[in-house]
Amino acid sequence: MKVFPQKLINFDVAKKPPLEEIAEVQKAIKNAETELGDKGRVLIRYSGTQPMCRVMVEGPTDEMTNRLAEELTATVKKCIG
Repeated sequence: MKVFPQKLINFDVAKKPPLEEIAEVQKAIKNAETELGDKGRVLIRYSGTQPMCRVMVEGPTDEMTNRLAEELTATVKKCIG
């Protein structure tokens, strides 16, 4: 099994609107998944126990993984505050 670089960013949120209903977030996820192709994955979800959102990206390189995780985090923060 090949292990890919992973980046996890956790940040506090004041509210938890359904991420699947936020078009800008969905577009950003789709763009990241397209860029990664079959060489990585994206997971964005709320914590079940804390007022927190988690953004996780796995990708073929540290540079790509970190960049995509930071971009996705910025998009989610912009959309939900």
